[in-house]
Amino acid sequence: MFELLFILLPIAAVYGYYMGKSSARQKEQESKNEQNSAYLKGFDYLINNKQEKAVDKFIAFLNSKDPSFDSSIALGNLFRQRGEVDKAIAMHEKMANSNELEESENELAKLELAKDFISAGLLDRAENILLTLVEIPRQSKQAAKQLLAVYEREQDFKKAISVANEYSQVLESSANKYVSQYYCELAKTEILHDHLDEASSLLKKAIASYDKSLRARLDLAEIYIKQAKFADAYKLVKEVSILDPNSGIICLEKLNKCFPNNADPNYRYALEDLVHRTNSAEAMLQLVKIVQSESGIDDAIALLQSFTNSKSNLKLLSKLLELRAHLTDAKANEQILQIKSLLDAQISMSNRYVCPNCGFESKVLFWQCPSCRKWESLKPKIGFDGD
Repeated sequence: MFELLFILLPIAAVYGYYMGKSSARQKEQESKNEQNSAYLKGFDYLINNKQEKAVDKFIAFLNSKDPSFDSSIALGNLFRQRGEVDKAIAMHEKMANSNELEESENELAKLELAKDFISAGLLDRAENILLTLVEIPRQSKQAAKQLLAVYEREQDFKKAISVANEYSQVLESSANKYVSQYYCELAKTEILHDHLDEASSLLKKAIASYDKSLRARLDLAEIYIKQAKFADAYKLVKEVSILDPNSGIICLEKLNKCFPNNADPNYRYALEDLVHRTNSAEAMLQLVKIVQSESGIDDAIALLQSFTNSKSNLKLLSKLLELRAHLTDAKANEQILQIKSLLDAQISMSNRYVCPNCGFESKVLFWQCPSCRKWESLKPKIGFDGD
């Protein structure tokens, strides 16, 4: 009995203390519950892809608390992301000029303010802030990246090259990729003015800066095609297919130009090589046309059937139906072609390229994603409704 009492007394004391505190905690808990409710609802909307409502709930959550530095930065960023740049500027500007924050916090607020100015198109004001921040070691990397974003928007690629080279150590391996793209942009201007030699020189610099650049090789191949240097152009296209096994549809367009005479036996060999390297559905369709014209429909069907055994693809299936329709009676032919028309409608709605970084999709290739602005991020869609 005594032992049991010895155990229960401390428990009773803790219980009494807890009950005394519970009333005070209840009001605090109710407040926390309201905050948590807004926070959890925000997550719920985010999970269900209701981004606008999610942002509203997160803003409500942040406004319901005494804002810390981190939450104030986050709130400003949310305003910027939803297009309320004036509110983001006001919040970050106040923080950047505050005497109550530590120096590193002021710097971070200035960095976010520069991003606000970029979003608002106030590039001169962003540049002035970033030119100061880029000299501060702890902010140098992010400031250099944003400074490059400013010069990209202004299309001042010579300045961008200068910044990327000067801060290559903090930008690390990405510096070479940036420089390569900027040389490609300068070359694009020269091509528009038909200055092909100058453009070729710039594109060779692009490859020297980043030896895995697909864009520089393809752009240089285009120049060689214009100059009728088809063998040199094909060499570059082949290098692209080696560097990126998913580049089939990008290479195919240039490959067709490298062989103006499609009856050239080397064209067929080049197509076969491209299919082997990239497993491209569109390259295979091109090869099937050649086989059909040279060897007949049965061989074309056999080739396509063999390929589809290892690759399910709408374009391949549509072509297979088209070929098989030639071997059936009129009634079956009509039914097959109806199915084919449905597949073709689906194919026509599908985009050809996608950015894995942000999910942006397009029917045409952009070397810089229009959504997230990452360079050379759009890739051919691979799979059932892709290449």
